[in-house]
Amino acid sequence: MDVDAPHQDKRMAGGLYDEVVKQLMALPKGVSLGDATYKNDFIWDTNVHTGNFGYRCKENGAEYETALIREIMPRPYSTKFNAMGNHYVGAADTPNVIDDRARVKGVFALGKPTQATEMMYVAFENQITTLDDIIQSDIEELKRKNKDMNIKEWTANAGTETSSAPEFIMISTEQLYAVPKSTQQAMQGKRTRITKKALSTGTDGGDGKRTKSESTAHTKTEDDAKGGCITTNDFYEPTVLPDYRGKLFQHINAKLRQLDIWNVDNILIPPQDWYSELRRGTLVMVRATLHAFNWKERRVYQLNAHTIRVLDESRLEIEGFSSQSNGGDLKVSQANSRASDAMASVQLGKRAREEDNEP
Repeated sequence: MDVDAPHQDKRMAGGLYDEVVKQLMALPKGVSLGDATYKNDFIWDTNVHTGNFGYRCKENGAEYETALIREIMPRPYSTKFNAMGNHYVGAADTPNVIDDRARVKGVFALGKPTQATEMMYVAFENQITTLDDIIQSDIEELKRKNKDMNIKEWTANAGTETSSAPEFIMISTEQLYAVPKSTQQAMQGKRTRITKKALSTGTDGGDGKRTKSESTAHTKTEDDAKGGCITTNDFYEPTVLPDYRGKLFQHINAKLRQLDIWNVDNILIPPQDWYSELRRGTLVMVRATLHAFNWKERRVYQLNAHTIRVLDESRLEIEGFSSQSNGGDLKVSQANSRASDAMASVQLGKRAREEDNEP
């Protein structure tokens, strides 16, 4: 893997890595994935209708959300954050197109930060250990029930070697495309409900223009995004992604969603900047929920990212586009939690570097 030379100072005493470890250790018990203990801090919960597993806090029964910090790995390690995402395209004679019904997610392979300090290495290996504890516990349960299942873990190894300890954590984003609610209502012959607004906000300004306090859920253009005022209610034309092209994409009403992804300046990243802001080598903090899905004799473990926050940018070259296919998807929630509060409290700003001042 290439080395981001300007970032070598991360491993120095008092550098970014030390600050990250301190902040992880300061989080409430069980919030940080590496600090959590399965069956002590969170337990599995079966959906009686689907037979799938969710995980909830042992203390209060709320859905368990965790925070983890890792580095984005390049595409050869199964990162699939592009217009196609995790979509399975099928065979050449029976293609599986991406239309309004397709449920497409992005996937990140997250690895240990480059040139990690010893303390950082231990902290990040503990994240994988927590996930492995769940797998091993479930395997023991299957043995007791004399059941055999093909398991797809939420971790992965480099290459085809699977006998050694996992190296990467696989994270799925929320759905990339969706039909806006206003469009759904129009298709059903309904109109948006009229609501009252306070006189001091959301009314016409003196120049006859709407004030910024009005919530928007319309399709934004690239110029709109550059002007600010981005929210997670926004939609975009999918063509803002440079690799959204070809007969595979057959959307009619679906639009590209604004995901809950933030840069180092705590500003939402619009889709046209996703590939540059979330390139390989980027250090991110993720708020995620844990899931396990059962299909006959197959079980898939999945971490669903609800918020991604860039903690440190990468200067490595942006990878070229490639067609990658896979399958998978599932429903996620957007509940506030201790994990989301913890992420909001993390203050790791952009670090000044010598090269930033070069002409």
